[in-house]
Amino acid sequence: MNTTTLSIRIKKDLKVKMKKFKNIDWRREIERFIEEKIRELELGKILNTIDNVLKDIPPSKEPAWKTIREMRESR
Repeated sequence: MNTTTLSIRIKKDLKVKMKKFKNIDWRREIERFIEEKIRELELGKILNTIDNVLKDIPPSKEPAWKTIREMRESR
């Protein structure tokens, strides 16, 4: 695994509170948070792209259930 260093400044009182919980792997917790945030942002970007593609497609005049039923019956 290739790694790099990221330094951040936090409030002193937060650091003191973190020291009270030495059993927590703070580096891993912060890494998980960053990974989750990135997934969230990437998903948002994908959903925006999908919205932009779909905005030019007119909605179907036929209800979805009818189309699904026709597809199932044609098998």
